Amino acid sequence: MVATCPRGALASCIGLLWLPAPATAQSGGELVAGDRLDAATIIERALDVAAGQRDSALAGHFEYVTAGTVESLDSAGNVTRTETRRRRHYFLEGHFYSELIERDGRSLDADDARDERKKKAKFAVEARRHAARGERYDPDEMHVEFDSQLMQRYRTTLVGNDVVRGDPCWVIRFEPRASKLPDDKRIDKALNRSTGHLWITQAGYRVARVTFEMQQPFRWLWGIAGTLRHATGQLDLQWIQPNLWSLADSRIEFDVSVLFGMKSIRRRIRSEWVEHQPLNIEAP
Repeated sequence: MVATCPRGALASCIGLLWLPAPATAQSGGELVAGDRLDAATIIERALDVAAGQRDSALAGHFEYVTAGTVESLDSAGNVTRTETRRRRHYFLEGHFYSELIERDGRSLDADDARDERKKKAKFAVEARRHAARGERYDPDEMHVEFDSQLMQRYRTTLVGNDVVRGDPCWVIRFEPRASKLPDDKRIDKALNRSTGHLWITQAGYRVARVTFEMQQPFRWLWGIAGTLRHATGQLDLQWIQPNLWSLADSRIEFDVSVLFGMKSIRRRIRSEWVEHQPLNIEAP
């Protein structure tokens, strides 16, 4: 699943960590007596499962809708404003696309609808242009895959066991390595400063939950100049139907200082999967 970070503002960017597209189930292997399972082995098996999911994803045959809430907070943590949005997610020109369909419980007005049509048309044009050139198209620089490239930047430790929605899980702590870490994309600065935990199911080696906390602030220039001081979050994944595994719920909170105007911005963001349906359904 993918969300976007609008130009000129830091929205739910940190919440894009660990957001895979819907995928079919793949067996990660069963526990075998005598297995010596440490964090590295569990992560390796989970990465294999994730790669298999991406290879056989059903995302091209499904669309889904998420409901999101953004709460603005004051310095004491009191909610000063609440916004709600619904987005429809589907494949467009071979890539996942997120389309705004509702704001604050109402259909889009004429201006918002026109803006969404322009965004969609631009997305499609860019995707086709990259495809014609044989180039990779990364429409969302803040999107992060759970893959070996991501996990290589962390030290991992098996710290215990837990149960998530009835599934026994290993709990693995991750923290950045002391060596030089990748710093090529906008999201890298946040990744390189984040610690957290992974819950991986003991049957199937699938990520069931992720929590993270950004430990150090950093400055950025993404249309505005500012400092991301703190960010925390939790993302839960679950079975949507027998062969569809995807994000069910996410909760993100971040604290930003914007240099232009010397403003401080605190946001608490929640997004949950509310419905899905197969595409190209034949009428009975």
